[in-house]
Amino acid sequence: MKRAIVIILVLAGFLQMNAQQIMFVKKGAQGNGSSWNQAFGDLQQALQTAKPGTEIWVAAGVYTPTQTANRNVSFVINNGITLLGGFVGNEASKHHRNWVANLTTLSGNIGDVNSNDDNSFNVVYTRNVSQVIVDGFMVCNGSAVNSTEKEHEGHRTSTGAAWYNEASQGAHFVQIKNCIFQDNRSNYAAGIYNLAVNGAANKSEIIDCQFIQNNAQVEGGAIMNVGNGGECSVRIEKCYLINNFALYGGAIFNRAINGGHNTTTISANILKDNKAYIDGADFFTNRDNTSINKPLFTNNVSTNSPNASNILDEVKLTPNTISRMRASSRH
Repeated sequence: MKRAIVIILVLAGFLQMNAQQIMFVKKGAQGNGSSWNQAFGDLQQALQTAKPGTEIWVAAGVYTPTQTANRNVSFVINNGITLLGGFVGNEASKHHRNWVANLTTLSGNIGDVNSNDDNSFNVVYTRNVSQVIVDGFMVCNGSAVNSTEKEHEGHRTSTGAAWYNEASQGAHFVQIKNCIFQDNRSNYAAGIYNLAVNGAANKSEIIDCQFIQNNAQVEGGAIMNVGNGGECSVRIEKCYLINNFALYGGAIFNRAINGGHNTTTISANILKDNKAYIDGADFFTNRDNTSINKPLFTNNVSTNSPNASNILDEVKLTPNTISRMRASSRH
């Protein structure tokens, strides 16, 4: 009998340890994150406290990475974290959230609200994570525009204003769903910068997201995928990329250098009103292997290119893609 009781207690403890922990965040709250009534008021506090396997439920509101003027501070999402937005702040199930109605915003506007010059360099930062999920947020007002680093792609003060997503060790995976990236600006990759270096593999997914009015002064208005001595394998699916701008790659820029590889897959996306001052309004690819399936291109403008997209190497195009590119191009 005693042995049976001991076994039951051990099993109960094992199940409790392995049960998924949920933390709650609600603007203005002052609790310990254990419930909506005791929610954290600060998302950073939840991210710094959360252990692998934790879900963080975030209620509607605007959250900034810091209350100081330190532009280097980001929302750092560690391995094994699932970050969910779109809650009112009383839900008992994550299936009851509505990320469209309950806008949950991660903003880099940490300084003067009327200026972008003092905003966060990178609103979100992930590095060497094997499993991170982010679902249901607007990410906006990142500003990685740094004139002293203008020619240095990859430097965090000039690259990845909304999200800097880096793989430099082993396998790395981030899934981004139901998010809006809007009004971010940088020298490179105003929206998301996906980087794989030192033999690492960045296998990220961007699904059902919107990229609106992001501006890169050089390359990658909305998204930039780079295999720099590593394997960058990003899937971009069912996304809207609208009114983004760069010199090269108004919407998407793909690159593979230093023995790296880029196997980006672009599937069933809508690219509309994107602009490239020099080349590649939709996308610009450089020594990569990009697969494009069922795109819709509308009124994308490349000032110095006959086509809305510039393809330098191995790009696999499905039927009618080329004709759609040319039909959408404007001089």
